[in-house]
Amino acid sequence: MPFANRTDCFPLDWSADFPADSPVSSPLDLSLDPPASSPVDEAFWRREAQRIHWQRPFRQVMALEQGGPHCRWFEGGATNLCYNAVDRHLPLRGGQTALICCDRQGAERRFSYAELHREVVAMAWILQRQGVLAGDRVLLCLPVMPPALFAMLACARLGAIHVVVSAQLSAAALAERIDLSQPRLLILEDKINRVLLQEGLAPPAVRRIIVGDGGLEAMRYADGAGDREAGELPGEGELSYRRLRAAYNNEPIPCRWLPAEAPSQLLFTSGTTGTPKGVVRDTGGYAVALCASLPHIFHTGENEVFFTTADIGWVTGHSYLVWAPLLAGFTTLVVTGGGTNTPGRRWWQLIARHGVTRLLTVPGAMRLARMQSEALDPPLPSLRAVYLAGEPLDAKTRQWLEQGAGVPVYDHYWQTESGWPILAGQGGALRPVMDRRVSIVDEQTGRPAATGMLVLHDHLGPGGMQTLWGHDDEFVARYWHHDGEGWRYLTQDRARRDEHGGITIQGRMDDTMNIGGKRLSTAEVEHAALTVPGVAEAAAVGIAHPLLGQMVRLFIVTTPEVPAARHADMRRCLAAVIVARCGRHGRPRSVIFLDSLPKTFSGKIIRRFLRRP
Repeated sequence: MPFANRTDCFPLDWSADFPADSPVSSPLDLSLDPPASSPVDEAFWRREAQRIHWQRPFRQVMALEQGGPHCRWFEGGATNLCYNAVDRHLPLRGGQTALICCDRQGAERRFSYAELHREVVAMAWILQRQGVLAGDRVLLCLPVMPPALFAMLACARLGAIHVVVSAQLSAAALAERIDLSQPRLLILEDKINRVLLQEGLAPPAVRRIIVGDGGLEAMRYADGAGDREAGELPGEGELSYRRLRAAYNNEPIPCRWLPAEAPSQLLFTSGTTGTPKGVVRDTGGYAVALCASLPHIFHTGENEVFFTTADIGWVTGHSYLVWAPLLAGFTTLVVTGGGTNTPGRRWWQLIARHGVTRLLTVPGAMRLARMQSEALDPPLPSLRAVYLAGEPLDAKTRQWLEQGAGVPVYDHYWQTESGWPILAGQGGALRPVMDRRVSIVDEQTGRPAATGMLVLHDHLGPGGMQTLWGHDDEFVARYWHHDGEGWRYLTQDRARRDEHGGITIQGRMDDTMNIGGKRLSTAEVEHAALTVPGVAEAAAVGIAHPLLGQMVRLFIVTTPEVPAARHADMRRCLAAVIVARCGRHGRPRSVIFLDSLPKTFSGKIIRRFLRRP
C-alpha cells in the first residue's frame, strides 16, 4: 500500500533519532550519480534540495514503487515544513516582516518572523492540548486570516495533516469534506460553525475550535475574552480560540522531524465535475518544489513581497500565499476577502502601500478590475511581474494589464493535483517548466498529435499528488495510463501545440463539443466572444441537437454600461465574430445574458450547471 494512503501514516516514534530541540543540518551527499535510465533529472533536484534544511539527508532523489506510478521523493530524508518556513529564518530574519495582514474592515497588522513563530508555537500548544498527534487530520475552514496560517504551520510543526477548505463552501459541501477526511479537530470561523449547527451538519464527536470574525482588532488574547459577546459561553464541543490562546503559558513546542514522504496536507479538488477528491501531498518534495519554483518559474530575487489573491482552500493560495513565500523567507500579503478588499483600485492601493513585488491572481479578477477603471491607479513602482492561473486571459485584458502595470504578465497552467505550475509563459503560449516532460496525444489512439489531451511523463514531480485519500485504486484508474513505455499522467485538459512548440490550453476534455463531426473547444468560442465590445465574461457549453449531435449555447455577462436594449444587437455581433473566428459550426444556437456565471470558490466556471435544460 502506498505510504500516502495509509491511515497509520508514519511511526509515532520517528523523531527519536532526531532531537527536536537541537537541529543540526547534515550535508547532502551530492556524489551519487543518477541511474542512466532515471525518468527524472536527479542532478537538478539534488541541487534544488539544498534550498531547505534537512535534519537527515536523503538517500536518493526519487524511488518509483514497483508497478508504478507511485513514487517517493527524497527517500530517507527527514525535515519539517514549519521549521523551514519559520524557525530557520529566525537567526537572520527574526525582525523581518513575514505577514502583512489586512482584514475585511481595512485594519492592518504586521507579524515579523519572530512574532509569527510565537503565534505558531502557541497554536501548536493548543492543538496538542486537544489531543492532535502526528498523522491526525485537522480541518480548517477559515477565511484568509492570520489564525488560518498559524494553524497550517502548527499542524506541520506537529506532523499533523492539515486539511484546508474554502470558507466560501456551502455547509453541505463542508460536511462532505469533513466526512471524507475524518479529522480529529475542526477549526472554524464562528459564523461557519453556526451554519453547520443550524443545518444539523456539525459532527457531534469532533471537537471544534471557533475563531471569531471580528478581524484583526479582535486578536487580543491577554484578557481571555471569548470570541462572541461578553458572557456568552461556547456550545457543546466548541472551544474559543481566543480563550485558548490567552491560556498559553509560553511552553516551547519543538518541530517534529518527519520522513520526506510523510503526508503534510490533504487538499480537495474544486469539484467542478462531481464529487471532490482528497489530494494527498508529501513533506520534503513539496518544500523543495516550491522553493525551486520561485527562482526558476517566478524569477524571484531578494526582498520579495508576494500578494496572492486566491483563497487558501485553493491550491494557488495554499502553495503561494502561505508556503512558498515563507519557505523562501519573503513577505506575504494576507488579505481577507470582502467589500473593502475587492479587485481594482483597492488592490492597487495595497500593492503601492506595501511595496508588493509579485502579484498572483486569476484572469477573472483582472477582467473585473478592467471593468471598474480604464487605468491602474495609483502607479505601481514596486511591482515586478503579474502571474495568472486558473483560466486563460483574454487579449483585451492582457493588453490593459501590461500597459497599465508596465510589467510582464505570465500565464501559468497547473492543477490541484500538481501542486505547482506545469506550464508557464507569456501571451498564452506556454512551455513546460523545470523538470516537467509533457506531450499532447490523441485521446482515442494515444498517439502524438498537434491537438489533443495534455499528458505528463512518468511522474508529477516532487510535491505532486501522492494519491487520493482513502481511494488509491481510483488514483491510478482516474489519472494514470501505462502506454508500454512508461506511465502517463492524464490531465484531462485539451491542448494545442503551435509550430514554434508553444502550448495553448483549450479547456477540459469534456468541454470539447462535437458539432456535426467537427470538434470545437469551449475556450475557442469564449475567446472569440470576449473580443466583442461590452462582453465582460463568456461561457460556452454544448447542448444536444437532433441533427448535428451538439450545438453551442453561449452565456454572456456584459459590462455595466451595456443596457438590456442592446442585447439583440450583441447576439448578432457575437454570432458573426464566432463564425469568423471558429467556423460556421461554432454559431451559437442560443445566447443567454446573465448577471454572473456560476463558479467554484477558485473562480472556475461550473459548466454542469449551465448544461441543465
